[in-house]
Amino acid sequence: MIPRRYGFLLSGFIMGTFMSFIMSGVVTAVNTGFDAGYAERWMIAWAVAWALAVPLAALGTLFVPSLVAKLVR
Repeated sequence: MIPRRYGFLLSGFIMGTFMSFIMSGVVTAVNTGFDAGYAERWMIAWAVAWALAVPLAALGTLFVPSLVAKLVR
């Protein structure tokens, strides 16, 4: 079990992984279409996207809750 104090890291990891996987697949399909090399291009794109998305999502989980609290009643 992961200690609660690291929850923001786990949240960022899960969110960044999921979003980068889906978005890189969609963008790869839109830009290059579906053919024999699609899966390989997608996994390369996902690796790049994941390396950026996970740290940014973890960072975002630190300040987004306070921003949301300011925007809602």
